[in-house]
Amino acid sequence: MNGTENVLSQGDGIQTMVDAVRASPENKQTRDRILTKLYYQRLVAGPGTSILVHIVGLLLIMIMAVPDVPEPYDVGAVVLQPQAPPLEMEKIEKTPEPEVTPETEPEVPPEDSEMAVGPGTGPSYDPIVIGDASISDPTAMGSGGSVLDGTPGIGSGLGTEQGFEISVVSSPLTYKGLYAARTAGGRKGALTRYGGGGGGGGGFPSETAVLKALRWLKANQLESGAWAGPDPAMCGLALLCYMAHGETPGSKEFGATVEKAIRHLLYLQQADGKFSTPDSYSHAIATYALAESFGMTKMVMLKEPLEKAVQVIIDGQQPGGAFDYTYAKGARHDMSVTAWQVQALKAAKLAGAENAGLQPCLYKCLDGLKLFIGGNGTFGYSGPGGSTTLTGAGILCLQFLGKANDPAVQNALTATETLEPGWPTVGGGTYAWYYHTQARFQNGGPLWDKWNKIMLPMLTKNQKEDGHWEGCGTIAASPVFDTVLCCLCLEVYYRYLPTYDKVEEIARAPKTKDEADAKIAVQNTL
Repeated sequence: MNGTENVLSQGDGIQTMVDAVRASPENKQTRDRILTKLYYQRLVAGPGTSILVHIVGLLLIMIMAVPDVPEPYDVGAVVLQPQAPPLEMEKIEKTPEPEVTPETEPEVPPEDSEMAVGPGTGPSYDPIVIGDASISDPTAMGSGGSVLDGTPGIGSGLGTEQGFEISVVSSPLTYKGLYAARTAGGRKGALTRYGGGGGGGGGFPSETAVLKALRWLKANQLESGAWAGPDPAMCGLALLCYMAHGETPGSKEFGATVEKAIRHLLYLQQADGKFSTPDSYSHAIATYALAESFGMTKMVMLKEPLEKAVQVIIDGQQPGGAFDYTYAKGARHDMSVTAWQVQALKAAKLAGAENAGLQPCLYKCLDGLKLFIGGNGTFGYSGPGGSTTLTGAGILCLQFLGKANDPAVQNALTATETLEPGWPTVGGGTYAWYYHTQARFQNGGPLWDKWNKIMLPMLTKNQKEDGHWEGCGTIAASPVFDTVLCCLCLEVYYRYLPTYDKVEEIARAPKTKDEADAKIAVQNTL
């Protein structure tokens, strides 16, 4: 008999038994034997003893049932904030990449670029000057942000950095009509038809240069989706370069770049349709980019932001039909500002914007453009005539408004027929080249052939190895601006159907698929 059992057998009382069990070092099996003894004693004891035995038995059961509890320790309080589930973008269907034969595939350097910059690494910029016109402070992006460090400015959050889904229509049918020549086959046919090969039989040097430029822009896009320089103007112009090449959020190589740029524009847009800036230049360029994005992708979520942006332009038109800085309604009017509004409005109409005042506004622009025409056929900056650069803008606007054969267009082309581009600033630099390249392409004929034979080799020869251009006289410190304008010049062959290529002329059966893609287009008139 061990020590604990001995105490119980001597009957030293209930407390003695309880104390003995508590102090007992034995295992559970031994304690069970102790309980058995207690119940046996109840059978031979009196009623009082039986009650006490029951009480002690219950106490022992409770003691044995309580688990061992470790010494308490202090823990730091942690407050968990509820978090919304991560936003997932709708899966974007990739557009199948067209097969390119080795004979036509341009030689392009790899994507990696040693010149790539990130947020905050870009150079400082002087105020942007276009011709005689000054845009806004290039570092300003709205209160609380700078494009140079990649931080967002204030906006309504229509397209917050994480707040909307993109649903892409990647069907080739999206590109029929006005954008037909922007497909791979369409570009090849248009480059062949309109001189993008340079006439040398050695492939398409313009396309090689365009791809290098698009890759440079991709490498130098800021984390916010913008590019260094005035915002959202640079973002809008870069996006136009991708759209002109047929790139959408579903594109394999450039899809992410395009998507970030669209997100950025929507992020900057406020509830009233403005893009966090009173600058009418930037607003029109951003609207132009949204219009082409909607027209190319048919993303439904872009229609309302586009129409809000278009309404700002409609409401900002002066009684005489022209426009000015900050959409002022005073006596002054500005040809450079007006030209961007016309381009944005026409692109919005072609894309399917349904603003009630859009068509009247476009017609009224014709009256506004007349305010800038001088006696010698040239267009002026803030009055009649005198600006070679803005004469190109005036011609293009009239062509876009369906007046390609108007005497004013022919007089302006005649007044500038001796103009030739020359590196780096002959003929007005990149801003002038942007307008005159499109205007002469739309007109066609000897004027276009002569210009193209100079413009194409000039731009391809002076492109930097990494794909950008700089020092072309528009903004000396902005390679992004020079690059996007040069890129758009080299995309002219397939960006829009020229006005002289009438629907009747292209109605015949095409000989090849590439020619067919290049010719399925809509007459570019009101």
